[in-house]
Formats: sequence, structure tokens, C-alpha cells
Amino acid sequence: MGRLLGIGSEALLWIATGPGSLEATGQELSRHPQVRFTAATTGAANLLVAVAADDLDGLYAFLTETVGSLDDVRGLEVTPILSSLKRTGLLRRSEI
Repeated sequence: MGRLLGIGSEALLWIATGPGSLEATGQELSRHPQVRFTAATTGAANLLVAVAADDLDGLYAFLTETVGSLDDVRGLEVTPILSSLKRTGLLRRSEI
């Protein structure tokens, strides 16, 4: 299904950034068209970002150009998504 939508490569990015730049980094990444989800978290990484790209070259470009150009990124772990069995969606108020 992902390939039909032009998505050939997906990954979760676990980003460690300084506490003072967490909000700005999250906001900047959330505006990028390849970013599907962004959340502040706790642990070794304090920002979780889900990314979709056309292919591995597109993912590499996102990592090196987009993430690489951000200030105060202190660490990055990339978890490639090999296969998706179920995706989440928003519930409408009437469904709750």
C-alpha cells in the first residue's frame, strides 16, 4: 500500500536535543512534508519523529540535509520500519 502512495521507506527517528531547543526542533520538523508524526518523549531521546520517504535515498537525504541542518541535535537513532500491519488514525468524536 505504501508504494502506491509513493512511500517506499519509513523510519522512526529518536532524536536527542537540548531541553531548550526541544519545542523549536519538534515544531520545525513537524512542518516538513515527509514527517508523519512528531512527539516529545523521555529517555535517551526526547523527540520521536515518524518519517516517510520515496525510497532509501530520500530517507538518507532527509537525515543528512533536514535533520543534519538542525541546531542542537545531540544524538540520532534511526529505526527503519520494515513492514506495517496496522496504522493508526484519528477517531471522530462520535466514535468515542
